[in-house]
Amino acid sequence: MIISATYPTTLLQDFRIFMDRLKMKETVLSTKNQYMPRELLWELNQLMGLKTNDANPKLDQGSYPLLHMFNQLALAGKLAIMIPGKGGKFLLKVTERYEDYLNLTMAEQYFYLLETLWIDADWGTLQKATHNHIPDVHYIAAIWQELAQSEGGKALSVKDSASYWVKQLWDWGYFLWYFTYFGFWQFNMDEEALKVSRRNIEITTLNPTEFGISLAAIIFRYRDYLDWNQVNIRKGVWTSQDILDGLNDRSRMMGEKPQNFTELAKSRQKSLGEPFYKAFVTLFAPGDLKHSLPREQQDTIEGGTYLFKVSLSRGRWRKIEMAAKHTLHQLHIAIQEAFAFDDDHMYCFFMDNKKWSYDRYESPLDEDGPYADEVMIGELELYPGKTFLYLFDYGDEWEFKVEVEEINSDKPLPLNPQIVGKRGEAPDQYRY
Repeated sequence: MIISATYPTTLLQDFRIFMDRLKMKETVLSTKNQYMPRELLWELNQLMGLKTNDANPKLDQGSYPLLHMFNQLALAGKLAIMIPGKGGKFLLKVTERYEDYLNLTMAEQYFYLLETLWIDADWGTLQKATHNHIPDVHYIAAIWQELAQSEGGKALSVKDSASYWVKQLWDWGYFLWYFTYFGFWQFNMDEEALKVSRRNIEITTLNPTEFGISLAAIIFRYRDYLDWNQVNIRKGVWTSQDILDGLNDRSRMMGEKPQNFTELAKSRQKSLGEPFYKAFVTLFAPGDLKHSLPREQQDTIEGGTYLFKVSLSRGRWRKIEMAAKHTLHQLHIAIQEAFAFDDDHMYCFFMDNKKWSYDRYESPLDEDGPYADEVMIGELELYPGKTFLYLFDYGDEWEFKVEVEEINSDKPLPLNPQIVGKRGEAPDQYRY
């Protein structure tokens, strides 16, 4: 098997065009959704091999499946970051990690993007066609199982109500496009459904590729979404073992002989600690797939002194200095002291600035975790300009913007968090 800039699709070629364009010019994101500018999207779409054909200059990012996916993969894969700009908006900035990505082979670049989609990306954020609902997690593995058993080039009926694929793919929405971009399949759209809405993604037939069939067999056996996707793991709802147990329970209830999933479960469990790409190495010539980008920094702690600006509004903020080995819980305590609050409610840090997202660290008194007293500042892969949300009191919902202003490796480390600057009076915690 060979992967190039234009095979199995133009995915890698298009992604490089996308990233190089971001390097050339400052990209200001929208305030509400942190979307790229419409004029830039229109310009980029014209350069893509996998372009959205019925686009127009008035469409936002959510109407360009490929560019929306690229945006999310760049951020999730840390090839780009969001930094504060003027007027409360964010800028999209390409990182040095992108240069490391370009040093990978074509196969390694492909699997890095697939790894990012599979492990790091929030599928709810990626899904713009069905109101942010991801494909039903009960059936994700079954899709790859069926795909692995398909015949390349043979169209599979999806419109037929008796088809297995109807039940499985009805809520896949933009993910039908995403895996087309990665070369797993092609599909034919239901034109009648498109008349209702351009985001009403319904299909009549699915055409698996030989490339997709080869990868699907490995994904099903060794890379179950439920065990690998970090957002799903943080939710703590389902694992692949839960699904296998449920299938056996259903067989017993129907008076059927339970299936033996022991070997499948062992294969999935054994592969959990290995690099994502490793299971696919045998598909390629020696040397084509040997590396990926590191998932974590070489040093687990990014040392130094951190300066945070914690704001309630533009004219009401405090600056707090902390050492890398202080915890997020200690930052919470420092914020409470800085704003003269009573520390009498639970709190949460949302690292993606999205209230109630799963990219969070909770109060030690909360139910789920991960907990703020278990993570050190230096473990968070912060950088100057990084912002996140601190939410205090789930009833009144005090929202504080936390911005990393500086990381100084030469400055003496404070023994305890220190309040080193302030502007504006602290508000009354209770407004009665």
